[in-house]
Amino acid sequence: MVVMGFEIQAHRGARAFYPENTLQAFCKAADLGCRVIELDLVVSKDRRVIVSHDPWVSSPPPAGDSSRRYLYSIHYDEIAGLDCGTVSPEFPLQARVRAFRPMLPDVFRTVEEHLCRIGRPAEMVYNLEVKSWPERDGQAHPSPDEYASLVIGDIVASGIEPRVRLQSFDDRILTAARSIMPGLCYGLLVEEPSVLDSFPARPGFVPGYVNPRLDLVDEALISRLHGCGTRVVVWTVNRTEDMVRMKQLGADGIITDHPEIALTLPELSGI
Repeated sequence: MVVMGFEIQAHRGARAFYPENTLQAFCKAADLGCRVIELDLVVSKDRRVIVSHDPWVSSPPPAGDSSRRYLYSIHYDEIAGLDCGTVSPEFPLQARVRAFRPMLPDVFRTVEEHLCRIGRPAEMVYNLEVKSWPERDGQAHPSPDEYASLVIGDIVASGIEPRVRLQSFDDRILTAARSIMPGLCYGLLVEEPSVLDSFPARPGFVPGYVNPRLDLVDEALISRLHGCGTRVVVWTVNRTEDMVRMKQLGADGIITDHPEIALTLPELSGI
């Protein structure tokens, strides 16, 4: 596990500049000086691990109503032809690009090659969020065991396991992946405070990271989690005052849509 000082993780890449989870966004995050990129994983019908936050795409409305198709029901050859480079209303300064949802190996290869070109070889850590919901097994994604096996397979093939982390809200994924690859770094994402009531009985081990939602975080929570032996990276932290406050409370890092701002803050120096 790669451990650094206070981390500034680029949430879905450099989203202020390029559409999320695109190769352009990840390479731009590297250009900014980010040491960690956060990205989301789903699975296609032909069992390719794909980088996408949403597990579906919207089909053109045939009669006024749009319909959603799970990526898990579509072969990757079709997915690769679906443009995802439109500008988000949340980030109007994004560049409009022709982009596709990359497979996870595409991200590893492209970012590693880019790092070499800019003189920062082998510097990036990849924080992979596995998108999974117990009620959507077999509909939006495979079973936890198969899902974990597919993701771990791509991680092992990359040859950069020490710089890869795997996180999820679904503790089943973490447990399944750890049974295959116990030496990988894992992170439990937390959105509801009740999840922490059963930690660490679930996921059944103390992961390297517990990553809670911003509004759940106070000094007592960080102290408790540190006492369990885990590090704490908070999501999604976009306001300057919250970035500084998380550092002051003792968090180990933040996941942010605006690494270009966080990286310039003297209060966060020493990363």
